[in-house]
Amino acid sequence: MQIAFSSYDPDMLPGEFRYPAAYVKLSRSGGQLFLGPWWFIDANSKAGALAWSVRNHDGRNLIPFAKVDDGRGDVACFDGNDSSGNPAVLILVLDESGRSYSYSDFSAWLAAASAEVLR
Repeated sequence: MQIAFSSYDPDMLPGEFRYPAAYVKLSRSGGQLFLGPWWFIDANSKAGALAWSVRNHDGRNLIPFAKVDDGRGDVACFDGNDSSGNPAVLILVLDESGRSYSYSDFSAWLAAASAEVLR
């Protein structure tokens, strides 16, 4: 169960990007959240530095925030080109499978990640 995580410093973020309010609230809460194979990336960790270093792997402007550890190795990222405060969640697929998937926003991703726990 993950207890706390930090988001990337605003000075590192592209342009007018803003994190979704629900994500900010969750990152500041320090509460426990179990999302099965998914875990939130702590920007101040080695994993956070690694995720940041591969964020443009496929040419998109991504802000990583979560990773799945179930063999897929996918990284959930916010669309760094969005300035609405409710960016889409784009999945960075680091293998050569050709898979591609995304979610309309953080709430949709969180619902899907939570549903994975029930499987």
